[in-house]
Amino acid sequence: SNLTVEERFAFNVSLRMFTRSIVIQRRMEDLQLGVESYQKRLNLTKPDTYRSNLKRREVYTAYSNPRGFIYQNKDKKNRLMRIDKLHKFSDKTLNDVRTALDDRLKGIRMQYLP
Repeated sequence: SNLTVEERFAFNVSLRMFTRSIVIQRRMEDLQLGVESYQKRLNLTKPDTYRSNLKRREVYTAYSNPRGFIYQNKDKKNRLMRIDKLHKFSDKTLNDVRTALDDRLKGIRMQYLP
C-alpha cells in the first residue's frame, strides 16, 4: 500500500471510531424502539374514578355501572373504586374500604338483634 505507517494507524483509528459510532447509534435506536413499544404496552392513563353523581351517594356503598365501590379520598371527595382496577389502589385504601364495609355490616346486624 502507498500509505505510511502513521497514516495507516490514523486510518485504522478513524475506522474503529466510525464503526463504534454506528454500533452505538443502532443500539440507541433499538433502545428507543424498545422504550416506545414498552410505553405502548403500559396503560399510563389516569384511572376513571369520578362520576358526577358520586357527591350525592353514600360513602362505602356499591356502584353498579361501572361496578365498584364508592370511597372517600384524602381530600374527602367521593371517588369510584372500580372492581377491575382494584390492583391499582394502595393497601391502606383497600383496608379502609374493607373496615368501613365490615363496620356497616356489623351495624346492620346489630339493628336486627333483639
